Amino acid sequence: MKTFSKLTAALVVVSAFSFAAAKGKSEAAAFQQTAYDKLTWTEMMPGGPSVHVLWGDMKKGPYGLLMKFPAGFDSGPHTHSADYHGVLVKGRMTNTSEGITPAGPVDAGSTWDQPGKVVHANKCAAESECVMLIAQDKPFDFAPAKAK
Repeated sequence: MKTFSKLTAALVVVSAFSFAAAKGKSEAAAFQQTAYDKLTWTEMMPGGPSVHVLWGDMKKGPYGLLMKFPAGFDSGPHTHSADYHGVLVKGRMTNTSEGITPAGPVDAGSTWDQPGKVVHANKCAAESECVMLIAQDKPFDFAPAKAK
């Protein structure tokens, strides 16, 4: 039941971002449906994550996107300027966040809220790619953490 509540909360957050992104449009959006194997992915770095923007503008915010990690990909310790909300859609991964005891593996359907400016890392399990939905109301950024 707890997982269902978190998934429901994540969907509410995603819906809120969707309405916020659509608020300024003068025309209603047309119905659109795209099969997973037909999504257009933009590679962020060779051998690393790719993104498919669902709504908004990740350079300005707010936005929502699907981010795909290759199997075994490790983001390394890093930060973002602003908070973001995540839902793992496909695969299995681990999330670590500075000062927090790891909660164990993240399975599809799991959600998390990552505070901005907090060092964290995301690692996709070796057996398959990971796809997560990321929603943020500020621009996307990525800053590798300084070695301690």
